[in-house]
Amino acid sequence: MYALVISRLRTRIVGILAIALGIGLAVFTWTDASGYGSLGVGWTMGDYGFLSGSLRMLCPFTCGIFLSRVFRPVAVKGAFWLCAATLTLLFIVPALPADGPISLNGVYESICILLIFPLLVWLGASGTTTDAFSTRLCRFLGDISFPLYITHYPVMYLFYHWMIKTGNHTLADTWPVALGVMTLNILVAYAALRLYDEPLRRRLSRHK
Repeated sequence: MYALVISRLRTRIVGILAIALGIGLAVFTWTDASGYGSLGVGWTMGDYGFLSGSLRMLCPFTCGIFLSRVFRPVAVKGAFWLCAATLTLLFIVPALPADGPISLNGVYESICILLIFPLLVWLGASGTTTDAFSTRLCRFLGDISFPLYITHYPVMYLFYHWMIKTGNHTLADTWPVALGVMTLNILVAYAALRLYDEPLRRRLSRHK
């Protein structure tokens, strides 16, 4: 869809599409149309899973395309640490209960997706590192972000299987294994980056 449609659209049309998808996402999450109390949808073809999963994916993706086209850097000191601290605070917020016909958790998720996350992307892209440690850390995180996103699912589901099989569900019971899973995911992502992703990109770049 991106290669054949979205990439060919003018920036103004992409912006209108992003707004329309944002409204759809807000209505979907606020009314808890999935019945899950969250945007954790798209895992099945049944119960409108394909449509809801498509909305979940297309909205932030299209917003990101629009953001990349209109981006202009702003001067921000310590953007990396500011964004990292903000994300940490956002991620530790527990699931919020429903309040009548409105899903508070859906409101929170839509605000994060439609407002806060794009702002953090803007700030992060505007930031510049000023010391060697931050530069190396940012480069490493940027390099493994995509392979980590692609490869973490099998390991995550193995972790879920272990939790279900052993009955260990609390942080006190699972933190050593969870730490190992996180470390393994990073190592697998780094291996995929160095042994597959980067060599393949170099090979394909010669055929442009």
